[in-house]
Amino acid sequence: MEFQWVIFEVFVILLTHFSKEVLSFVRYNVSQSSRLPIQNGPENALDNSDDTCAVTDYGKGNYWRIQLNQTLTVDSMELHLKGGNYTIEVGNTLKKVSDLYVCASKHLPFPSAKYTVNVSCKPAVRGDIIAVNRVDSGSLTLCDFKLRVCGLSTDGEPCPMCTVDTTCKRCDQSHYGVSCEHNCSPGCVPGSCNELTGECNCITGFTGTHC
Repeated sequence: MEFQWVIFEVFVILLTHFSKEVLSFVRYNVSQSSRLPIQNGPENALDNSDDTCAVTDYGKGNYWRIQLNQTLTVDSMELHLKGGNYTIEVGNTLKKVSDLYVCASKHLPFPSAKYTVNVSCKPAVRGDIIAVNRVDSGSLTLCDFKLRVCGLSTDGEPCPMCTVDTTCKRCDQSHYGVSCEHNCSPGCVPGSCNELTGECNCITGFTGTHC
């Protein structure tokens, strides 16, 4: 199954390439470190227009952040940003903040210029938070944001992992890992092995998160 673009409007909508069928997510939360002026709020990066932008105050530690209502497999993003030094990160509310994965670091040299930035997460990352962080001093100006996620799995659920050829992949019940390269413990209850982490429920006589 191919990738889809996630476009944020009143609802977050996952568009397929091969049918008019859409999967709508209930809601999302979007925020930024500050806004200048009030009409330059964080939602302006999601209106599919370069004419309106999310803009923060000048300073250090500026960010723009979106949290989805479910975990997706993030492959890549397209951002329209003004110049500065940035990191683009994906995180998961089920994990610690320190587990944020840096998909890319970008140096855009001219502060007043607007850049189209394509970011790939390699490998694709499971997460429900995407953050654009300005790591130098200045204002963060984000005019457009689009998110590319791995296609749905055969049962219609968000894909747990993406393969190199951009299809959705599931491991069999005896393996786990990004490429299904690890063996699940023989102490796992059959069918309970998490295909990303290998954690599972234990049969009698085995203990621990991986049994």
